Amino acid sequence: CQSQNFPSLTLSCVRGIVPKDALMAHAKDIIDASNKYSIVNLKLEAEEAYVDSTEITIDNVMDNLLYADAMNLVLLKEVAVEFLADNGEELLTSVSFNDLPGHVVKDVLVATTRKKKKAVPEMAYDYETCTFCAHGLSLMSVSDLRRKMYEMDYDADGSREAMIDALSK
Repeated sequence: CQSQNFPSLTLSCVRGIVPKDALMAHAKDIIDASNKYSIVNLKLEAEEAYVDSTEITIDNVMDNLLYADAMNLVLLKEVAVEFLADNGEELLTSVSFNDLPGHVVKDVLVATTRKKKKAVPEMAYDYETCTFCAHGLSLMSVSDLRRKMYEMDYDADGSREAMIDALSK
């Protein structure tokens, strides 16, 4: 953790806010520090800022995907996976998949299926039973899953699978 991030961490802990420009400028460092000190809301805010300020490209997609997977950054992971799904043909000849964890393949399939089916959040809700169905939830984006988690006053920090499991109950 770099010392210039401690003021942001301290401000976040005391007030619950970090200036947007500070988040954008130091998002990755703040993610690392907030992960180390288990400051979940700051980590989620910094992840969102990182996603907003980072362009995923062929040159950086694998680095971002591996970082997201290692740090449990489900939004960044989803953005990187969607980039893989959208640019698969070009990536096949220009990117090494040797370091790609096997469990990420499912995420790529979800992204591909979601695009084919044009999944929307309403597909996940069964109006007859007033419950969420796991199949529909599995096609929702991380942003939509987090929104549903917040609406139900659940903790939104966790993997896609953890959010889907929580919403399915």
